[in-house]
Amino acid sequence: MRCLAHRGFAGVNPENTLPAVEAAVAAGADCIEVDVRRCGSGELVVIHDEELDRLTGESGLVSETPLSTLQSLAVRDSDAGIPTLKAVFEAVSEDVGINVELKADGLAEDVIALADGFDNDVLVSSFEREPLAAVRDRSGLPTALLFANGPETALDVARRLDCQAVHPFRRCCDVGFVDTAHGAGFDVNAWTIQSAAEADRLDALGVDGLIVDDPAFCRS
Repeated sequence: MRCLAHRGFAGVNPENTLPAVEAAVAAGADCIEVDVRRCGSGELVVIHDEELDRLTGESGLVSETPLSTLQSLAVRDSDAGIPTLKAVFEAVSEDVGINVELKADGLAEDVIALADGFDNDVLVSSFEREPLAAVRDRSGLPTALLFANGPETALDVARRLDCQAVHPFRRCCDVGFVDTAHGAGFDVNAWTIQSAAEADRLDALGVDGLIVDDPAFCRS
């Protein structure tokens, strides 16, 4: 079963930073999951939140803040700033996959162009339909629909979007859902796993991947 390092194993590393990505690769993650937005100066940056306060203690919107400022901020109590998506790709060896979660619309073309310059397996995921449709229409990159409820409806949406995978919240996963998703041709990568007991339950259900906060919750 694949181990996807959620924000670079956010439970043990400063999330979505280069040190987190490098540590996750060193810990043996099969894939690094990162969140992507566009910053005020136009670059694609790796950060989950729309606002800066939770992660940096500073006020302001990512979309209004230039890259130079973002890189100078400290994420949580680390020495790491907010990196570009390009820097993350450069930090990940080609045998490790990268799951790019699109947090906004209008990012698809830049993500596709960047991924084209690297040999990593890239999976693009989102909770939103428009970004996934844009990736589908402009490239051959595989996509995954994220969702937290309504698993049956989500599978219908994923079919219409031609997704290769679905990323359900862990509590959406039971044997009926996993079997139905597999029968429809989808890989199932469940999020976000924060305990060994939950990892064991999902492993027994036959999910294909676990999106985890700590490498201790990965399963072989």
